[in-house]
Amino acid sequence: MNQKLLLRLKKWRKIVAQKEKIELFKVFPNKTLESIAQTKPQNKEELVKIKGVKEKKFRKYGEDILSIVKNGGINLVNAPAKTENPYTVSGYLDVLNNSLRQTKGRIRGEIAELEIRNSYLFFSLKDQKDESILKCFMWKNDYELCGVLLTEGLEVIVNGISEIYKPNGRLSFKASTVELIGEGTLKKAYEKLKKKLEKQGLFAIDKKQALPEFVQTIGLITSSTGAVIHDFLNNLGKHGYKIKFQDSRVEGQIAVQDLISAIDYFSNKDIDVLVIIRGGGSLESLQAFNNEALVRKIANFNTPVICGIGHDKDVPLASLSSDLMVSTPTAAAVILNKSWEQAINRIQKLQRDLLNKYQNILIAQNRHLEITANDLISKFSFIFKKFDVIKYKINDAFLSLGYKLEQKTKDLNQFSAILFKDLRESFEYIKNYLDNVEQKLKTANPLRQLELGYSIISFQNKIVKSVKSLKKHDKISIRLKDGKLGACIDKIISK
Repeated sequence: MNQKLLLRLKKWRKIVAQKEKIELFKVFPNKTLESIAQTKPQNKEELVKIKGVKEKKFRKYGEDILSIVKNGGINLVNAPAKTENPYTVSGYLDVLNNSLRQTKGRIRGEIAELEIRNSYLFFSLKDQKDESILKCFMWKNDYELCGVLLTEGLEVIVNGISEIYKPNGRLSFKASTVELIGEGTLKKAYEKLKKKLEKQGLFAIDKKQALPEFVQTIGLITSSTGAVIHDFLNNLGKHGYKIKFQDSRVEGQIAVQDLISAIDYFSNKDIDVLVIIRGGGSLESLQAFNNEALVRKIANFNTPVICGIGHDKDVPLASLSSDLMVSTPTAAAVILNKSWEQAINRIQKLQRDLLNKYQNILIAQNRHLEITANDLISKFSFIFKKFDVIKYKINDAFLSLGYKLEQKTKDLNQFSAILFKDLRESFEYIKNYLDNVEQKLKTANPLRQLELGYSIISFQNKIVKSVKSLKKHDKISIRLKDGKLGACIDKIISK
C-alpha cells in the first residue's frame, strides 16, 4: 500500500469534511481510502469497483480522487513548477482542476442558454449587473432531485465546483443543486407543486397512518448541531424510548439528498414512528421541505411519519404529506409523550380507585364480620343450652341401647347353637351323597373298562361307535390301558 498516497487522501478527506461540515466517514470511510491507496485506480471504471465508491460518490468526489492518485499522492496544488521538469498540458490541467475542486462555490445568477442533452443539463449563469457569463452543467438526476423547473431568465443560486474540461480547455461550473431566489418565485413554485400533489392525493386524510398507541422506538432525522435536537430530546418524557438517529442537513436545497438518504436508511429499520424536525425559517430556507421527491418519500413511507418543521406562513409540503404534522420539534415530543402520560394518569387513577374500593370492601367486610360474630354468639348460646338436654337424651339412649344389645346377644347365642347343629347334619348328608356319586362315576368311567381288558377305537380323533362310520383302508387308533395302537381296516363285517 502507498502510505504517502493514503496520507494525501486522508488530508483531502479532512478538508472536504470541514467544508461540507460533515463527519469524515461520510466522505469516505478509512477502508475505502485504504483500498484506493492499494489498487490506485486510473479511471472511473476501476474506481467505482471499490467498495464504498458508487455512482453518486464518483460524481461528487471521483475526479478529485483520480487526480490525487494519478499524481502519486503529492500535493499538486502547492507543488512548485520546475523549469527543468515542466508540466504536460494534461498534468497542469489536473493541477488546476484539483485546486478548483477544493473550493466549492455558491453562485447567484440568471439562467440563459438552457439545454437538456442526454444525462446532462447545460446552461449559462449571467450576472445581471455586467452580464458576465459562467458556463454550467449538471447531472440530470441531480437536477430532477432538486424539484425546480428552470426556465431562461429565472434567477437562481447554484452550488457546486468549477472544473476545466480537458478536451477543449474551457472552464465550466459543475452544479450539484439549484435553488430558486425570491419570495414571489418560491411562492409560485410552492403553490404549483402543492396543487399538483394535492390533486394526486398525497395529502389525503384517508391515507394517513395512525400512530401506535404507545411509541417505543423512534427514528429521528435532523441536524446534529443546533438547538432543535436538544429541544426535542429534552421534552421527551422518560418513558424508555429507544431513539435511532440519522444526521442530516436541513437548510436549503443541498439538504434534500441528505434527507432522502436518511429516510431510505429507516425504510428497513424496526421503528414505531419516524420523526423529521427542524426549527422555523422562511420559505427560502425551507426549500428542501418543499421538494417533490422528498414529499413523495414521506407520503409513501411504510411507518407513520411526524413532521415538526417550524414555518412562518406556508406549511411545508413535507409536513402536509406526513401522517401527523406539528408546528415545532417540541410539539412533536409532546405528541409522543401524550399517550404515555395519559396511560400514567389512568394508572394513577386506577390505583386510587382500586385503593378506595379496597377500603370500602374492608369497611363493609368489617361490618359484616361484626354482625356475623354477634349472630354466632347468639346461636352458640342457644346451642350450648340445647346441648345439656341432648346430652341427657344421649346418655339415656346409650343405657337403653346397652340393655337391648345384651338381649340380642343372648338371642344370637341361642340361634348360633341351633345353626351349628343344622350345619353338621347338612354336611353329613352331603358327604354321604357325594360318596354314592363317586362310586357310580367309577363304575361308569371308560378308563376303568380299559383296566378290565376293553379298548377304545377312534378315527380322526372321534370315538368309533359303529362299523358304518368306517371303510376299508381307514387308519384307526386303538387305546388300551397301557398305550395306543395304530391299525388299518382290512375287513368290515356288519351284523
